[in-house]
Amino acid sequence: MVQVAALALAPALVDWRRPSGYWPVVNALLLAGLALMTLHLLPLGWLFGPKVAESLGVVLSDPLALTVDWWRGAEALLFVLPPALLFVALGRFSENDFNRLLPFLYLGLLFNVVFGLVQFAARTGISPGFLPYAAAAGFFANQNHFATLMFVGIPLVIYQFVALRRPLLSLLAVGVIVLASFATRSVAGAVLSIGAALVSYALVVRLRWQWRILLLAAAVAGAALLSFNPGNVLEFRADDPLDRLTIWRTTTTAISAYLPFGSGFGSFELVYPQFEAAVDVRTSFINHAHNEYLELLLEGGLPAGLLVVGYMALIGVAMWRRPRTPLRWAAFSGLLFILAHSLVDYPLRTPALMLVFVVLSAIVLCQQRESELRSQLDKQST
Repeated sequence: MVQVAALALAPALVDWRRPSGYWPVVNALLLAGLALMTLHLLPLGWLFGPKVAESLGVVLSDPLALTVDWWRGAEALLFVLPPALLFVALGRFSENDFNRLLPFLYLGLLFNVVFGLVQFAARTGISPGFLPYAAAAGFFANQNHFATLMFVGIPLVIYQFVALRRPLLSLLAVGVIVLASFATRSVAGAVLSIGAALVSYALVVRLRWQWRILLLAAAVAGAALLSFNPGNVLEFRADDPLDRLTIWRTTTTAISAYLPFGSGFGSFELVYPQFEAAVDVRTSFINHAHNEYLELLLEGGLPAGLLVVGYMALIGVAMWRRPRTPLRWAAFSGLLFILAHSLVDYPLRTPALMLVFVVLSAIVLCQQRESELRSQLDKQST
């Protein structure tokens, strides 16, 4: 009830007099996503449900919502509404407004880095694997999500030092953040933090083109090498039901059964066990696909996949057509690595990281220069 009341009051916090800085198609994409989640809650299952029911050998009653669990779908919609409203509010921000907002993100990053390093220093346990030590998670419950905050913060920290005209000092701050990423014991997080540093220095800092190419080439070469998984650095284990490759194969099977509209948002942990192989059923519990794109395809079907493609296309067009300021490049770098990490994890299902993702998306899609905002306000007043 508190969440619903807060959502009802949230629009009052938006200054609707200020013009939005994004294109109408961004509005359409946002509304389409909310409409898809709402559609799953409506009693339309009698149109699409029978085929799915027959494939599972289950008799479903009519009328039936498209989602397999109505309450989980409603919770997913409530989860998405606050970030959506935040995006609408940020769409009216200028570059100066975003610069005033970023210190709050830096404070959260600083507290997590300090707490994570303290956790790392206080632990003495040894764990098997590529990084043989106990993991630190900062203020997060999951060390992988802590690592996400670390490498997303790197381009923004570099941007801040560039704005202060002290780019060399950023090397020290970035080094500490990379160290904190390794303390998480997340191989993907540690590798992505190094990649984020290389790409961010190439895009955010004003360097000669030779240095930019060298940094980007190093990042691409590292990604190519990692794709071969030398020495099983990614710790894939085919005989483990918790292994990501096993989870992805099972999720892909479930996706084909629930096409074209999916099983309903928030329903993964209910649907996945139905397709799990008998040899994989143990005491362990699979709550996510550890691949955001596969999980979205399972829960939201082809429409969700099209929305993801549309979002990525909009980000690319925005970077091509809008002024490529250092702040926009920093936000783009952060988004790039969140989307990359989503291939092997589910960072955007954590509220804190979802809100960071919304801020970065708003900077890329909506950020206006102060002069642009003033000219639009002048036009409205005349």
